[in-house]
Order: sequence, then structure tokens, then C-alpha cells
Amino acid sequence: MLYIIGLMTLAFILMFIAYDSSTPILPQWIGNLTVLSLGIPVCFLIVRKLIPRFLYRRRIKLFVGSVLVLAIANAVATYIIALFIYHLLTGHAMFRSVLYFSALTLEMLLADVFLIAVSCIMKIIGDRYFMEQEILEIQKERVTTELNFLRSQVNPHFLFNVMNTIYFQIEKKNTAARLSVEKLSEMLRYQLYECTTDKIQIHKELQYIENYVAIQTLRMEKDSDVLLMVDHYMENFLIAPLLILPIVENAFKHVSNYKEAGRNKVHIAIKKDDDGTFMVESLNTYDKTLNGEKHLLQSGGLGMQNLKRRLELLYPDKYELNIDKEADAFKITLKLQYND
Repeated sequence: MLYIIGLMTLAFILMFIAYDSSTPILPQWIGNLTVLSLGIPVCFLIVRKLIPRFLYRRRIKLFVGSVLVLAIANAVATYIIALFIYHLLTGHAMFRSVLYFSALTLEMLLADVFLIAVSCIMKIIGDRYFMEQEILEIQKERVTTELNFLRSQVNPHFLFNVMNTIYFQIEKKNTAARLSVEKLSEMLRYQLYECTTDKIQIHKELQYIENYVAIQTLRMEKDSDVLLMVDHYMENFLIAPLLILPIVENAFKHVSNYKEAGRNKVHIAIKKDDDGTFMVESLNTYDKTLNGEKHLLQSGGLGMQNLKRRLELLYPDKYELNIDKEADAFKITLKLQYND
């Protein structure tokens, strides 16, 4: 509402800059209001597209050049549209002289430049404010996470000593149990020692996921359809630690429990697309009984809620998270644009 009032007031001011005493005030005011209104789409384009794409990436020359081209083109187009409306209202000719055309086009160009400048300033101030709020939110989340981590942390040396003791107490011929303890030890070491930074190398995160899937597979029936497909040839990059785990954990948590083990399916794919997008896909069958579906709909527990919150804070406008319930399967897809 304030924006509309501002446009109407500015149109009133511009009317007196080039006031024509032989023409009623209302048509002149409507003409100037039309001029300003036609500048709004250009301002919208610059604010939504050019500022994030060029200015924020410090491509200043390209930004200024694009703005000037748009402003000049819009000034000429505005002259034609506004003078046509003015002609219909007053009967005055659209093109009176070269001087008249030049002066009026310059006036419209200056009006466009003014609107663009105000819109850019408001956009930059607004983005700066929201960015500072997000930084404060991230800092609060980080402090909270660190406090929760410290509260829940068990003395790692004691824990590893206990696990080593258990490992050597297991008979050597029981390789499956010894392997499980070994993988669990690696997972705990990763969480306690590696996940202390904001970003971690992707191959370490993938190793953790492979260990997690291996342990979860042992809990399922022997012939269950468990498949983990990891693109080990993807280029190395940094990712927030434990970002993939909630998706994988959710698949095993809500997988069906059919008597025929082969019908219980957990398929997980982790890959990188050709366009540079990192992708995680998980699919699990679920129990289609009433209780099973109800349980599934409540699956957005703390793990998935925390994942969504972390994505919003750490990868704003750089991720896509889709959660779909199909006829007999539950599917989660995460697409992530990363910049190291």
C-alpha cells in the first residue's frame, strides 16, 4: 500500500516538472503514473535476477551495463505506451518534435533510474538484514548443537576401550560380530572426532553411510532387498557432516516388515549429476495397512525436521528436498548445489 501511495505522490511531483498548462491536470497525472508503473517490471527483473546473478557475484560491469540497457529500452517503450494513452485522453499528437521526444524520453529514463536505484537500495538493505539474522540464527544453532553434543558425549577413550575389549572377547570365527563392532567403532570415531567442523570431505561422509548401512543390513532378514549405490568416482568436495544420515536412517526406520523378506526393500543411491548437483535418493517399502500408513505419515520426526532446518540455514536456495509417498514405497530425494 505504501509503495502505491509513493508512486502516486511521485507521479504528482513529476507532473509539475513538465507541467502543460493547456492540458487538464488529471490526464497529465495519469500519464506520469503510467510512466512510473511501467518501470516496475524492470525494477522487479533487476532486483530478482540481476542483483543476485551479477552484483552479488561482483560482476559489476555486467550489472551496470545490463541495468543501463534495460533502463533505456524501457524509457523508449514507456514513451510510446504513455504517449499513446495520453493521446487517447487529450487528443494531442504523440510525436511533436525531436526536442520534445528527447526531453520526454530523458525524463522517463531519469524516472526509471530513480526507481531502479530505490529498488536496488531496498533490496540490498533487506538482504543484508536477513543475512545478518540468518548468521545470528546459525550461530545460535551452532552453540545449541555444541552444548547438546557436550552433554551427550561419553568419554571416547573409555568407550573405545570397552569396544576393543568386546571385540577381542568375540571368538575369531564369529567374523560377522567382530566386523559389526569394528564398523560401529569407526562410526563412533567419526562422530566424536571428525564431525567437529562445519564442513567435511564427502568421502568421509560416504564411508560413514556405508558403515551405517552395513550394520542396519545385519538387523534385517537375510533375503531383504537392501541396495546401496555410491558413486565413488565423484569429485571430492566439502559437505556439512551427518547431512545424509537422516535420509538413510529414515529408510531403515520405516521399512516394511513383510513375512517374505524379499519384499522388504531399501534402495539408496548417492551420486553427482552432470550439472554439478549432488543427489541422495532413498526408497523403502512400507506397510500399507492403516497403522503402517499412519506411522509413515508421522515419519517426519526430529531427524527429518532437523535436516530441513539445517538445509535452510546452511544451503539457502541451494537445495531441493522432496518427500513422496507412492503406492507401495516411500521416497526421499535431496538435491544439493555445493560451492567450495
